Amino acid sequence: MKTYEITLNRKQYALLEKMLTSDDAGALARNQAINGYDLFSAVLEEIYDAVASGWSTLEIVLEESPEHLNLLRTLTREIFPDDEDYFIRQIGKKLKCRKDFEIKINLK
Repeated sequence: MKTYEITLNRKQYALLEKMLTSDDAGALARNQAINGYDLFSAVLEEIYDAVASGWSTLEIVLEESPEHLNLLRTLTREIFPDDEDYFIRQIGKKLKCRKDFEIKINLK
């Protein structure tokens, strides 16, 4: 399994930490690698949560969540450098990923 190392600034790191499950947030805090599928599943669920709970529409979420979407693109760019919107297109759908990988987050 390939491990990708991604460097985030403090703001991005804090945002990601809020989006992860408690187990993955703990791994993030301990500077351990996180299963890529789990990480992207948690991020996509967090972004889509307002739609799933009936508080918003996908169009509004995509328009009003630039920080979340930019973080998702930053993470995606490392795994799929030619398609930073690979996971954005999957918001609200069952996650599909053609790679098996882990992600280790570094703080700037």
